[in-house]
Amino acid sequence: MIKQPDIHEEAEKRVRAKAKFYKHLFIYVVINSFLFLTALFDGEPFATMPVILGWGIGLAFHYLKVFGIPGSGVLSSEWEDKEYQKELDRLERRRKVKQQPSEEKLELKEMAKNYKDTDLV
Repeated sequence: MIKQPDIHEEAEKRVRAKAKFYKHLFIYVVINSFLFLTALFDGEPFATMPVILGWGIGLAFHYLKVFGIPGSGVLSSEWEDKEYQKELDRLERRRKVKQQPSEEKLELKEMAKNYKDTDLV
């Protein structure tokens, strides 16, 4: 059986992930503000747009990794827990099917082939 992480360890992990995101956001705002103001005073305010947009895309992915898609619950920690449970249930059902006696499987195959191959043409 897969060992479940302790709830305190999981909470600590999530808090650390959120703190890293907020630090990333703060650094993004400070550095890009400085770069934009510097470019603005040099007379080229759009010179920093590739940096701001590229880093902003990276920041958006970081957000999605930590918080998931807003409003949908997809990619959130709760969604991961539900999907994990669904996958465990699916694998458990598959294991039970594989453990059934092979006679039942043969019987089903024989029942399924009650036709001639020429009937399909």
